[in-house]
Amino acid sequence: MQYSPVVDQEDVYDLLYRERWAELLDLIHRNLDSVDNDTLLRRAVATFAEVFCERLSSEGPSGHEAEIEKLFLLHAGGYHRLESDQFERIVVHLVGLHADRPASAAGYARHCPSNPVCAEALARYQVRERVEHTQSERIAFDETHAFATEDRTVPLFKSQQEEEFFMAAREVFATYLVYPNVALSTVIDFGAIREELSSAERQYFFRGVIDCVVFDQHNGYRPLYFFELDSPLHDDAPSRDRDLHKDRIVSAAGKKLVRFRPSGGRITRHELVNVLREMAER
Repeated sequence: MQYSPVVDQEDVYDLLYRERWAELLDLIHRNLDSVDNDTLLRRAVATFAEVFCERLSSEGPSGHEAEIEKLFLLHAGGYHRLESDQFERIVVHLVGLHADRPASAAGYARHCPSNPVCAEALARYQVRERVEHTQSERIAFDETHAFATEDRTVPLFKSQQEEEFFMAAREVFATYLVYPNVALSTVIDFGAIREELSSAERQYFFRGVIDCVVFDQHNGYRPLYFFELDSPLHDDAPSRDRDLHKDRIVSAAGKKLVRFRPSGGRITRHELVNVLREMAER
């Protein structure tokens, strides 16, 4: 049986002749699954890549960002393997286009690490800078580069109520160390309780976080109290399961997990201080 191309031959040649690269790439990407089987499409991609890469070398990437990205995806996705020099040129252009986003530039650069432009991009992203100081002979002081121009961090506390609970705990346990958002794995010996946990509890162990832990710095910084601040967000089935996992894990470690749940609106710091003191005096 004679094979019928999935795309119109005249359309492909017309787009190649008029150098309508964007339209040609759109046509190719709409028929990605057929590139390997369609001789016309394979020839079209090869011809386009050859001409386009030559033009890039003389004209530069300006105005062709979308086409460069799509050629990269054709190669990286295994739909059409470019010649090694063509692929390297595409990668170098992508590194340049993402110069103001070092993480993205490094992601592309990893495909051609021996290329000087790519090696420089990787070095900028990966290398830490040594800072000289008065104790340099004995203590190394390195700092990583901050590439983002805006602050992409998030607050430690997700709500004002969480912050007020933490401040109340600090007031009540002023002679101890109080820490928020402590990973279960940092304060509980997994090996010692592993056999007492279910499969689901074991899986949760390394993801679980305690809202607030009080440590005794006079006794090897061992944890004294474990606190959770609950809310209606804990009422759905997945949250209830996670809470039960956490309860069981802390219990298996020989400690109590104390849960507080405000009702009727936000609880003041003064109210939290009072209830924490009552709990501590029991």
